[in-house]
Amino acid sequence: MYLFDRSVKKDKTREGEDMKTSLTKIFNHATKFVVMLVAFFAVHGTEVRAQAKVVAYNASNPYQMGRFSHVKRVLLYNYTLGGHSKTPLLNSMTRLANKYGFQLDIGGTSSYITNATLAMDSANPVNVVVMSNGDGDVLQDATSLAAMKQFVQSKGRGLLQTHAAAAYIGCPNSGQENLTDANCRWLARVLVRQYLAHDPDPFYGRIYVDSVQTGQVPPRAPSGTAAATIMHGKKNQEFKSIFDSLPSNDGIVGGVQPGIWDSIGDEWYNYRGLVRLQGAQTFDGVLFGPIVILLSQDESAPYYNSSVAKMGDRTQAWARHVGLGLTAYNNAGHSDVYTRARKFRNVAVRDSVIEKFNWRLIRYLARDFVGCMTPGDNNYNPEASVEVLTAGIDNATPCAGNVQAILKSGSTYKGIRLESGHIRVATSETGNYQILVVDAKGTQYFNQHFVGGQGKNVDVPALSKGQYFVHVYSPKGASAIGVNIN
Repeated sequence: MYLFDRSVKKDKTREGEDMKTSLTKIFNHATKFVVMLVAFFAVHGTEVRAQAKVVAYNASNPYQMGRFSHVKRVLLYNYTLGGHSKTPLLNSMTRLANKYGFQLDIGGTSSYITNATLAMDSANPVNVVVMSNGDGDVLQDATSLAAMKQFVQSKGRGLLQTHAAAAYIGCPNSGQENLTDANCRWLARVLVRQYLAHDPDPFYGRIYVDSVQTGQVPPRAPSGTAAATIMHGKKNQEFKSIFDSLPSNDGIVGGVQPGIWDSIGDEWYNYRGLVRLQGAQTFDGVLFGPIVILLSQDESAPYYNSSVAKMGDRTQAWARHVGLGLTAYNNAGHSDVYTRARKFRNVAVRDSVIEKFNWRLIRYLARDFVGCMTPGDNNYNPEASVEVLTAGIDNATPCAGNVQAILKSGSTYKGIRLESGHIRVATSETGNYQILVVDAKGTQYFNQHFVGGQGKNVDVPALSKGQYFVHVYSPKGASAIGVNIN
């Protein structure tokens, strides 16, 4: 028994020593790893921050295959000084990135924004920055402020701010913000007006595309002011494409009451003064353009029972040129307005109209809707609402100037064949293709993205009599030809 007990004690002692040795080795390795990691971040910290991807770029996504698709990379700046939730917008932006294939970066510290995290001069720059519920000036860091100014004002890129991004930013006020005061912060000047009061979330308001319903002439816009002369909402040609393809009030594109949405539940603000009245200004040699209203809230709706004072002209989304860049604000986004059901004639509608509107805003800010508007031109952009938006940023001559001749029946032009009123496109090169068929007014009859090659043919569905233009965007470039269907 003694010898057995002694051997057991020796074995246990040896096991304890082995365990201690193993733990010591693990600790030493872990310590070395932490030291290496700290050193790596010290040297490469900026580079690591610049690659904070939530969703990777997807080149095979149908949107990304489009010739005029410019939303390649978006930064969601999720830093906040207050208590608003950041999750709903993060979830919404993640859904959009997965659906449309753009790279989504995220940053959430006070000094995150730099030239490096914006990839300012790289081959893959951030196209648009989206700011969440900041509850104050989220650009107090001098380096971040300088980088953001350069990104918008000099590089001509886009900035979208949502909900509480328009709250508690330093700007002296006496009833409304005094934007000309030297102590007024840059973000306050971009936004123009900030939060004054709101109803509890959710308040179910009627939101409409400006100049579609109320507000043809703003009710409180004195004659002779910028607000009385500037076209707003869908009446402003620059912004027209933002509203294309949005669902109507019944949740259907092209359905009942387009441009009006009943019962959208969120924490809708009223503001320190009328946003619409703000004209152009110049600060530090940079032109801040006049405000253009995009969405307004109908204070005359039958179910409107707001506890905050009526404004008479209660705007909820607007845009402003700043230097060479484009900026926009959307008040929606306190909670999950992106997925919350609304009602139309007491029927629940789940059309995610605010999420879709944000996507259209992002595309506007990335200049998807700028380009050649001549249907027969090789460079025709079917979604363009203006040909040039900003001198020095946009192509001054977007059209190629080569409106094509009419293809005769039985003939072929660069793989496009017309035979007895039937259009067939042959794809000889392996890669991404788009086939677009429009009439002389730009009305689309066929628009398809696909991967072509190996002799694959694509047949365009039968068209009624008339003249059309067939556009083919292939790995070799663009081609267009006119056809007559008799």
